[in-house]
Order: sequence, then structure tokens, then C-alpha cells
Amino acid sequence: MTSGKMCKVKDDLVNQLIALNNKLNTLSPDLLHSEQARAEVQERRESLYVEIKRHRKIGHEGKHCPAVEHLKGRYSF
Repeated sequence: MTSGKMCKVKDDLVNQLIALNNKLNTLSPDLLHSEQARAEVQERRESLYVEIKRHRKIGHEGKHCPAVEHLKGRYSF
């Protein structure tokens, strides 16, 4: 999901998160070596969630991200 021209930074972070979610879904939990890979992907996902949350709050010179204000009416944050 993108917010159009509202915030490229947020869009890039969300796109990275989507890619990691897709990667996590393709890693088989049945394989021993993939447990470490899954843990690494999960750690990166958590880091991205924190980064997105921080960006929404103070990502534009200490101000809220305009994309959040733009989407508030349509989506719950």
C-alpha cells in the first residue's frame, strides 16, 4: 500500500515490510537452518515496525508524517 505522493519514506518502509512478510511466509519452519533465517527476518520486521512508527510520529522535521493524516479517515492507526 502506498500513500501516493504524500510520503516516499513511509512508502519505502512499508514496501520493505511487505517484502519481509513475503520472505517470512516462504521460509519453511520444518528446516533447521531456516529457523535462524526466520528469526533474522522477524527481527528485521520488528525493527521496521519501530522505524515506521517513529517516522509516523516525528519523521518530518519533528512533525507527524503527512501520509498518516491523509490516511486517518480510511484506516485505523
